[in-house]
Amino acid sequence: MNSYKPSKLALSTLNCAVLAALFGWSVNTAAAEADIQEQEIEEVVAVGQRLKGSAGAVLQERQNQAFVADIMGADQISRTGDGDAASALRRVTGLTLVDGKFIYVRGLGERYSSTQLNSMYVPSPDPTRSVVPLDLFPSEIIESLSVQKSFSPDMPAHFGGGNVNIRTKSIPSDFLFKVQVGSSYNTSNSDSGYFYEGGDDDWMGRDDGTRALSNVFTTALTSDAGLEGNINSTLEERKNLIQSLDWNVGISKEDVDPAMSFSVAVGDRLESEIGTFGVLAAVSYDNEWEVVQEQSGSSLGSLGCENKCFAQYYDGTSTEQNVRWSGTLNLGYEFNSNHRFELTNIALHDMSDRVRNRNYYDANETEEGVTELRRVDISYEEREMFSSQLKGTHNFPELNNLFFDWYGGLSRANRNAPGGLDVVFQQNYNDGVFESEQLQDVAATNITREYQVLHDDVETFGWNMGLPFYGDGYELELKIGGDFSEKKRDASNVKFGITHRGISDEFTFGNNISDIFADANTSNDAFYTSATGSGIFDDGTTDGDKYSAAHKLDAYYFMADYFFENTWRITGGVRWEDFKQVSIGYQAHSNLFENTLEEIQDVVINEDTFFPSLAVTYIMDEEMQFRLNVSETTIRPDLRDVSTSFFVDPLTEFLVRGSPSLQSSELTNVDFRFEWYMPTGNNLSVALFYKDIENPIEMVELAGVGGASPQLLTANAQSGKLSGIEVDFLTDFGFINKDWSSAFLSGNVTLSDSSVNLGINDSDNVDSLFETQLKEALEADTVSNIVTNNKRRLVGHSEWVANLQMGYDSDDGFHSTSVIYNVFGPRIIVPGTRGNEDAEEKSFHSLDLVYSYFPNFNSKVNFKVKNILGQEKQIEQEGLTLWGQETGTEFSLSYSYEF
Repeated sequence: MNSYKPSKLALSTLNCAVLAALFGWSVNTAAAEADIQEQEIEEVVAVGQRLKGSAGAVLQERQNQAFVADIMGADQISRTGDGDAASALRRVTGLTLVDGKFIYVRGLGERYSSTQLNSMYVPSPDPTRSVVPLDLFPSEIIESLSVQKSFSPDMPAHFGGGNVNIRTKSIPSDFLFKVQVGSSYNTSNSDSGYFYEGGDDDWMGRDDGTRALSNVFTTALTSDAGLEGNINSTLEERKNLIQSLDWNVGISKEDVDPAMSFSVAVGDRLESEIGTFGVLAAVSYDNEWEVVQEQSGSSLGSLGCENKCFAQYYDGTSTEQNVRWSGTLNLGYEFNSNHRFELTNIALHDMSDRVRNRNYYDANETEEGVTELRRVDISYEEREMFSSQLKGTHNFPELNNLFFDWYGGLSRANRNAPGGLDVVFQQNYNDGVFESEQLQDVAATNITREYQVLHDDVETFGWNMGLPFYGDGYELELKIGGDFSEKKRDASNVKFGITHRGISDEFTFGNNISDIFADANTSNDAFYTSATGSGIFDDGTTDGDKYSAAHKLDAYYFMADYFFENTWRITGGVRWEDFKQVSIGYQAHSNLFENTLEEIQDVVINEDTFFPSLAVTYIMDEEMQFRLNVSETTIRPDLRDVSTSFFVDPLTEFLVRGSPSLQSSELTNVDFRFEWYMPTGNNLSVALFYKDIENPIEMVELAGVGGASPQLLTANAQSGKLSGIEVDFLTDFGFINKDWSSAFLSGNVTLSDSSVNLGINDSDNVDSLFETQLKEALEADTVSNIVTNNKRRLVGHSEWVANLQMGYDSDDGFHSTSVIYNVFGPRIIVPGTRGNEDAEEKSFHSLDLVYSYFPNFNSKVNFKVKNILGQEKQIEQEGLTLWGQETGTEFSLSYSYEF
């Protein structure tokens, strides 16, 4: 898509208003500057409050922000016992967590939020999502989490629900040594899980090469003859290929070990004649297992039932091991209080190894009591991110307190998913009595093997410069800056099958894939139905499964922050961004482009746009203030969103593809918030928000073919709206009795509504953008009968979200406890088609208990009970379970020592 946009500066009323206001301030400032008089220092009264550590600091930071933001500090994260950034952020007002990794801000999907690490861009190791999976960031490295919900010119214009900035711990003010060990047990693990051999380094979260595709196989895939070879290929050559694969993947039932974790942090600060040096190093490790009962369905219709049912349905056990480790090394240098440098190095690694053994019902193939099916699949993936960030802060008192900040960063994200396996077994019965089990006896059935690799590299740098002015009754800060980033991605997916029809019938019997493909069998000529082994392979890799993509962003901004009589604060500015993006698919198993150069040029995104923002704060007194923010932003397609190749959604397991003509969404954002900060730390805020979205990026379901997994298309709807109210509060119970001031209640509630108009209207004889994209995907002449609801709520939007926390801190400081509750309203996961209702994820009620005991000043014992209610997670469609998972209650205990 070639979507160059001319400057909107002259066309936007908001832009004009912002520039006019800023120009006026500058003139008034210049006139008043001559009258600057020496200011008397006002008396400062310190008032104690119940908030301790970072909790009080982040509350003060939120109060001093020019734009609407919510901030969670390390002490608050520790109190709730959340282990990573994703889990912690679901406690923030208006935020919900999807798939344990992705944050929905104010009901907008994860593509409508952006993630930064220490205010810098970072890549994502997840090919199915446009943002970084936040479960990658362990809580041990986090100093605070900032969620800015209104756009400011010094942040990325790719902004919808909000911007999440993960701020890691910096060098300590004194010597630090902290060690923590812990273990946990989940009640769902009382059932035995399913395991396979794996590699020797699995405990480290790394494959030792056992699962990797062999050289002989990669050579065959890239040869002119292809995987099946040519007419001269011999049986020995095909035997060699089969035996080069790892077949030691037969599953067995075993008990599950308890989870274990540890972390160590050490740091210090050294004063010298040439300045101050500091260092902080930390490592953490976590290894846990989870056994859950899982159900899922696909191909909703009437096949095999009178009303509506799923043509395919799964019910069985999922066993998953997760290994996470992280390492940080921060180095700091302060020449003096005005000049500081800091180097931050972060390594994050996450391994997930899942085995599922499920009964499989297929309306076309299952005959209960005669022929029943069982499906076994294994998925293994490693996700990792490495980031090095260097930044400097410089203040120049001799130049009227001019300040200059700069930063630069290199980040790399990788995803390696080798050796994916999917196999269907057929269980044979005679008069209802089990006789035997074999590979499914259907000609078109395969044993699927899959190997995926993704590499993302991001280079980013930028600078900010500001100059303050002080006058009689006013303060003004003018600020300019630039942000620049380049992102490159290379990804590939190799998928092939071992056909059941290529194996002689007598060798297909057995219930373990390791036994069927034992060396004694695969080396036997009789194992193959063909004398040359021909037809044993089915190459499932398609054009576009390998692709390269890149984007480049150059941005500059100007903003001003104006205080008047300590009563009014007016902050605003304009950001200009030049954005370019391209995604290029390759032909299967080659380095040749899938499309012509002309076709590639047609889908290049090239945008050059201004984004204005204006914030007005009225400070009633030291405790109360009102904020109003207005801005214009954008949401751009991700690298995969413009590709026609499919990937598998990890939650629903639906196939997802993009639209080459996908366009950016344009948003108008309005926020109004009242804030009340009381001296004791108690606080209350009430916010109203509204968003108008042009061309929102949505999902629509396409019909599956021949019982295959349904397909989802990423496409542009015509328009969307979102509005709501947020209430956030914290209070102790001292108003009842002063002895009750050690107990407190905090929480937040969000009520909102959304609507999206897809733009389907056959009567006007003019195709909307959505209709065009849907017709191209379906190769159809009409789409009016495809989508059930032309108007509905936004995908992923919950109409209500609530968080509550009841806490108590003993007067002697030895005990601390909290009960934490979180719930969200139902949200659409898959929009309905052909008259079927939308598939909705049902409300999930989460109740946790955290207790901390401090035996002395250095030690801490932490006990947590997570998911006390043990509610099942469910996605329903037409009253049927599209996806469901039982969840257990987790008990964890940890001990930490710090000196």
